[in-house]
Amino acid sequence: MPASASAEPTTAAGATVILGVGNLLRADDGVGVHAIRALLARDCPEGVAVLDGGTAPLDALAGVGRVDRLIVIDAADLGEPAGTIRVLRPDDLIPSEGESVSLHDLDLLWALEVLRATGEEPREIVIVGVQPESMSWSTELSPAVAARLDDILEAVLARVGRASCSTAGQPSPVDIEKVRP
Repeated sequence: MPASASAEPTTAAGATVILGVGNLLRADDGVGVHAIRALLARDCPEGVAVLDGGTAPLDALAGVGRVDRLIVIDAADLGEPAGTIRVLRPDDLIPSEGESVSLHDLDLLWALEVLRATGEEPREIVIVGVQPESMSWSTELSPAVAARLDDILEAVLARVGRASCSTAGQPSPVDIEKVRP
């Protein structure tokens, strides 16, 4: 059964929420939302809610309730070649010496803090960060990031525990800790 991007996803015990974050008008900044749209076309396991967080992750998470696992897909300044994928933890987003990693880290960190304060913090939180190539005004991903979209999805689905949510054939194995183009 395809995952749903409904405003009120089903979140039972053991549930996972996959949240795509980004601005669709700023090229690779929208990679999280592009990934969510591609993920909705796949057949994913029950207990997985897929949400488009756009530029407001807190709004997207409002009303979701307690979940076991939150997986966020977002553009991240990793200092790596465009299209590099890295699985991060919330602590990786905390700026050191004024430098940020996630392009939406303050909004995302605020959303995670609100979840913690309300007692709804997921047991596991991971961020699948993707190094952007272009942040220009465009509704299209850059070629370097667009070429990695399937790998981004497989990195996310590997965290869900079922990397076989693909539309064709078997997915290629992905090193989810760090994947370079």
